[in-house]
Amino acid sequence: MKKIDVKNTYDLKIAGGPEEVVLDYEGSDTYGVSPERIKYIKPKLVVKAGDSVKIGTVLFYDKKNEVNKFLSPISGIIKDIIFGERRVIKSIIISSDKKNQQEKITGPLSSDSVKDKSQEDIKKIIQNGGLWSSFIEYPFNRAPNDADNPPSIYVSLDNDEPFLPQSHMFIEGHESAFLTGLNALRVLCEKTYVGMSEKCKVNDPTIREQATHQIIGDYPANDPGVMLYYNKTSEKENDSWGIRAQDVIRIGMLIETGFYPNKRLITVSGTAVEKPMYAWVQDGLPIKDLLSDISDFQAVRVVAGGLLTGQKVLKDDFINYRDYAIHVLPEGREQELLHFFKPGFHRPTVSRTYMSALLKDKEWEMNTSLNGGHRACISCGSCVAVCPVETYPQVTMKSLSDNDIETAMAQGVLDCVECGLCTYVCPSKIELSEIVTNAKNMIAKEVGKA
Repeated sequence: MKKIDVKNTYDLKIAGGPEEVVLDYEGSDTYGVSPERIKYIKPKLVVKAGDSVKIGTVLFYDKKNEVNKFLSPISGIIKDIIFGERRVIKSIIISSDKKNQQEKITGPLSSDSVKDKSQEDIKKIIQNGGLWSSFIEYPFNRAPNDADNPPSIYVSLDNDEPFLPQSHMFIEGHESAFLTGLNALRVLCEKTYVGMSEKCKVNDPTIREQATHQIIGDYPANDPGVMLYYNKTSEKENDSWGIRAQDVIRIGMLIETGFYPNKRLITVSGTAVEKPMYAWVQDGLPIKDLLSDISDFQAVRVVAGGLLTGQKVLKDDFINYRDYAIHVLPEGREQELLHFFKPGFHRPTVSRTYMSALLKDKEWEMNTSLNGGHRACISCGSCVAVCPVETYPQVTMKSLSDNDIETAMAQGVLDCVECGLCTYVCPSKIELSEIVTNAKNMIAKEVGKA
């Protein structure tokens, strides 16, 4: 097994992590999906209000990439379709009939019989099963087109962004589905690499022996894009695909059963949550059903997805197609008098400004406060020290501010995995990750990948 020792990672010690107790969450009367929250797609509706749907019925697809379909997580009636400005589809609301009727997508296949299928067969199964968006095509982090064939596929077994589900929690009981999904990926691309963290707690030897690389480092070492950066040997591999292990399991479940897998393991975490937990939930579950212990939603911020890479959501939103965690953080609107005269034992610090740097194992109660205003870049190098792909975000930012895209590309802007660490550590409060993401989106449009 090859070892990858990732440079410039950071161990985010944040309080409020979930206990390793899994709840199987009961169903709701109403479910929903939010096309507006899915990045880089232009949704085209297939259903209308009043239509009957089953689990696996196509609700909408991406007009820019028509094989990228999104399926109903529940059976019932389309209760409402909520539009925003300029007819943007905000939400599709479904009233559950409690019958869990399922749409047949494909004939069930065994793990071994998958190997006999063609690349096109596997593509069609995944596309018709609504899981094509599980793949990320680098360097622009979009779902691949049907005509695209990956030079390699990178599977990340572990998550190191707080507080995404850990591999030993979601793989247990789903070993067969993971192996089936992995066999399907190997049909899509012979060069399928599996990265496993040195801290991985999966005990099953059959799963562990699938790993091709051991990843050493903290966040975001286990990001598939970071693994690609350290493993690629030629420019052709820049268009490789990445996928998370839980999505591999979902692909395996689709193949083994022939039905859309509408359940996922998520975490509900944060110091504002009374009992942080793991929970098996159906896609589309209302977020407020998971946060019944929170009385004042004005005092907290709810983040769906990764803590640094997720999206701010409202309590009336739903568990969406890419959501594997819900974090609840205090808003942090309180003002602290003369805080700069205090030693700072209660404040986390990256630059060792505060005495809290001596408390290496302490978990910090975080809120959303910036602890200061936006300032000009001081070229401190904090962002460089945490960039896992060894770029210089502060230099790239200056190139982008001058609209010098060619120089930014030469500096490695396309290698950025958009982990958010550079923004997190910046003492000037500059949204470095957002600047780089916007630049990558502009480049994607120019090369026809948007």
